[in-house]
Amino acid sequence: MRNVLGGLLALIGAAATLFSPWKAWYNNRHGSTYKFWEVFGSGISPSGSGVMDSVFLVFLVMAVLAVAGVLLRSRALVGFAGVVAFGFTILWMVRQGQAAGELTITGTNSRGLGTGLGYAFGGGLLMIIGSLLMAGRPQRAPKAERAEAGAADRATGTAAATSAPPAIATTAPADKHPAGAGGATAAPAPAASSERTGTERLSKEERQMLGLDEDASARPKSQN
Repeated sequence: MRNVLGGLLALIGAAATLFSPWKAWYNNRHGSTYKFWEVFGSGISPSGSGVMDSVFLVFLVMAVLAVAGVLLRSRALVGFAGVVAFGFTILWMVRQGQAAGELTITGTNSRGLGTGLGYAFGGGLLMIIGSLLMAGRPQRAPKAERAEAGAADRATGTAAATSAPPAIATTAPADKHPAGAGGATAAPAPAASSERTGTERLSKEERQMLGLDEDASARPKSQN
């Protein structure tokens, strides 16, 4: 709403400044007959000028900048156009007063400041007020910026995880015994039985009594 109201005032001001050179500025002389560079040079002279080298050129350029500022919602651009148009009008009044030796408001004899200067003065002021009323371009909400930053961080982390090389899983060998020849793991030797047979538990005397320790030579030779 502020942009609409401020832009409307700026456009009205720009139109007023464009209309002002076609009205009387001083002593019933139209602004389109004043050379714009005389304001910055030796001062206002009675010699006439063309349209495109008159004060109309200054207001035309400022009006274009004001319209562009309204379309772009640029407060700075509209304000700059208004300040230049307003300041140029004030400077022209000072230089005209120096050239004429007086500066009076238009009376019954149409001498002094005319209505055209009033349009230029009011148009520049309206552009300045319009730029102050404009809200400018809408700024992005901080919450939305934080959400976008978080999304960007998550996307970066996902990309880093995807590009990382897969880890090589290492497992300890189940059998800690050294491998034998040919890479085969040596099988554990069977545990020797700690139990002795019944014959081995007999004493020497008992074996002799039973004839278990007889000399092999005393045994009869087997027949061939």
